[in-house]
Amino acid sequence: MAEHRMKILFVLPGIGKKKGEKYLRSWLMEPLTVAVLSKLTPPQYDRLFLDDRIETIDEDTPCDVVAITVETYTAKRAYELAERFRRKGKIVVMGGYHVTLCPGDAAAHADVLITGNAESVWADALADIARGNFQPLYHGVACPDYGLPDRSIYADKMKKYLPISLIEIGRGCTRKCEFCSIASYYGGRYRHRPIEDIVAEIKTCGHGIFFFVDDSIFSDKSFAKALFTEIAKLRIVWVTQITLDVAGDGELLRLMRESGCTLVLIGFESIDAGNLRQMNKEWNDRLGARDTLVERIHGAGINIYASFVFGFDHDCEQSFADVLDFSMRHRFFVVAFNHLLCFPGTKTYETFRSEGRLLHERWWLREDYDYGQISFAPALVSPDGLRALCGKYKRRYFTFRSIFRRFPVLCARTKKPILHLAYWVMNIMFHFEVDRRIGIPVGENLDEAKK
Repeated sequence: MAEHRMKILFVLPGIGKKKGEKYLRSWLMEPLTVAVLSKLTPPQYDRLFLDDRIETIDEDTPCDVVAITVETYTAKRAYELAERFRRKGKIVVMGGYHVTLCPGDAAAHADVLITGNAESVWADALADIARGNFQPLYHGVACPDYGLPDRSIYADKMKKYLPISLIEIGRGCTRKCEFCSIASYYGGRYRHRPIEDIVAEIKTCGHGIFFFVDDSIFSDKSFAKALFTEIAKLRIVWVTQITLDVAGDGELLRLMRESGCTLVLIGFESIDAGNLRQMNKEWNDRLGARDTLVERIHGAGINIYASFVFGFDHDCEQSFADVLDFSMRHRFFVVAFNHLLCFPGTKTYETFRSEGRLLHERWWLREDYDYGQISFAPALVSPDGLRALCGKYKRRYFTFRSIFRRFPVLCARTKKPILHLAYWVMNIMFHFEVDRRIGIPVGENLDEAKK
């Protein structure tokens, strides 16, 4: 008789979608976390992956262990899926940012919790499960030298994801913005992967655009410069997330551009000094004239995806109007008008809770919670008013007139046809998704919605 091989089923929960509509295309990125976990799984175990965003999750899928990565927005759906598998006798393992920052929230829905990073404990946890003497909690530390992710785990689903290869350069961020879950998760520290592994991984990916998923790739600038020098040899196009202070380093900007960087996401968050102080990001205001810094980045031939967060104590409708004017003046590639999210485990969440401003402490589990709903009491506008303003100014930035007005400036910054195409795809997609995003039920039973 053949020996039983324990089978691991990786499940990525979806956020939700409106009835009769497809899952939002802009959310369908490669699930890099799953590929990393698959790489970390010892070869004696079989592996399978189901993506809740694009396929039905069947709790009768043959497996022994179900591994679910949980984010705050997907927690409700993750718990519902976990209970379905547990009723079938499967051992459920949960990990991810939400589990680490809010373990008490997830404990009732899993047999095993993994907090922190999985690299140092994943194989041990699986071995314990196979022996039948596993622990309820494993805590791992960041060891991002795992080699190359195993993208074969979702190869059969690749055609449904956006044609962008996600690459992890490192983890963490040295900044400590009070609203940011990454700052809480990593405690202001940054750890990077070996450059040779990053280069080798890029060579295995077939897409024309790469997204370096770091929250702040420039936390170690000497490492970043060495990395870009090597990446320049590959002749790729890549995008990433940065902080505005990169504009002060001319050599770094040059190396970025020469290595193929054409677009960066910058979390401006706010252009109001009072708001920046409240979120512990006043250093952003001390860098110098904001317009000059933006022009330096644009002058290097790099476009900007500008992200703003509204709901801090100095925000009113004039704040939105000022940001729209700032954004149109610089002809940003795209702009995000986001409302503040009070993620559990962050200082902002604890401050608002102590001030009695949280409308719902566990907003992510509410039956009637939907995408765009405000979970706290803003100082100068109502919750519904804040939600409406976010939608109003998103629509204004993504009108067809705005899209056409901004395109000639893009052409002057970069001659790469692939980025011109990306501009039209992203802007048109955002134009149509502004209203589709608002009101999406978070944690909805996606299997019912797929019928």
